Amino acid sequence: MRLKSGSIPGKVLPAAACLGFGAWLVTSVLSQHPQRIFDRLRRHDPTGSLIPDWRFFAPEPAQHDFALLRRTLEEDGTDTPWENVIEIQPRLWWHGFWFPERRRDKALHDLCDQVTRHMSLLGDDETKVPAYALMRGVVERHVRASIKGNRKPRGFQFMIARSSGYDDAEEPEYIYLSRFEKL
Repeated sequence: MRLKSGSIPGKVLPAAACLGFGAWLVTSVLSQHPQRIFDRLRRHDPTGSLIPDWRFFAPEPAQHDFALLRRTLEEDGTDTPWENVIEIQPRLWWHGFWFPERRRDKALHDLCDQVTRHMSLLGDDETKVPAYALMRGVVERHVRASIKGNRKPRGFQFMIARSSGYDDAEEPEYIYLSRFEKL
C-alpha cells in the first residue's frame, strides 16, 4: 500500500521520525553533562547502547605528566647518565586534527599511574604488576636499540618522574626507581 504524500499518515510518519531523532539527540547531548545529573535518562535505554556516554572531559583530569627515564649498568660497573625513553613532542598546529603519537603518551601515563598506584599498597611487590612488566619491556627495547658497537651493558634501571609538563619552573618529582634489571 502506497501512501500519498499529502495524506495524514504520509505527513505524520516523517514528523514522528524527526521528533524521535530530535529527542534522541537532545537526550544524548544532555547525558554528556560532566555532573552526571542527566544519567537517569539512560534508565530508559533498554539496550544500554542507544544513549552514548562520551564525556568530553575526565572526571579528574590529569594535572601532571610522567617521564620515563633509564640508564644502563655497563660491563665495567659504571652507570650511564639518565635519559628519556620517550620524548614528548612539542605541540604543533595540526595536532588539533591529527596526533596519533598522543596515544603513546597516554599509554605511558597510564602505565606510570598503575605502577605508582600499586606502590602505595603496603607490602605489595610492584614488579608483579602487569604494568611493570610492560614498562620493563618498553625500556629494554629502548636500551637494546641504543646499543652500538662492542658495548654490552649488564643491565638497566628505569625511573618514573612526575612533572608539571611544559612548565619548566617546577622541578620534577622522582617517584619511583626500579631495581637493576638484567639485560
